[in-house]
Amino acid sequence: MLNNIQIHNTSITDMHSSIQIPSWARIANYRTMTDEKKALASAGNKLCQYEWMVEEANEFYEAVHLGDPNETCDEAMGLIRTVQQFQDSKRVVALWKKVRLDVARVFPTRKIFQDTFAKWHAKKRAKNQAEGVTAEDLARVARLKWH
Repeated sequence: MLNNIQIHNTSITDMHSSIQIPSWARIANYRTMTDEKKALASAGNKLCQYEWMVEEANEFYEAVHLGDPNETCDEAMGLIRTVQQFQDSKRVVALWKKVRLDVARVFPTRKIFQDTFAKWHAKKRAKNQAEGVTAEDLARVARLKWH
């Protein structure tokens, strides 16, 4: 379903600066997801699942625009988690395919990915979210490969 991504060992700053924000991305005034819509998405509502993925993509490109590599990595992890949650939605997967190479660019090494995951997962667990999610699961979903 999702193609393998080969990433060479380059710095996060280099990879971050190579990301171009697509014309369809909104980096301001894009938040539409409410707790109610998130609950509907989690219950299987495909429209809300897609809306959530769009918001995640916009958050990612906003972080790119702001030039914050740590926030960009965090938002990239959120995108991977969202596609993992909603991988049965064709529209979510289609949007993932548009952003996946940019997501891969922020994780040039396994260490950067694992460090980002540890921080991201600690924040999620503090809110009782992402229980049972592992770095290996998300790397597999994103089809990240390192040399």
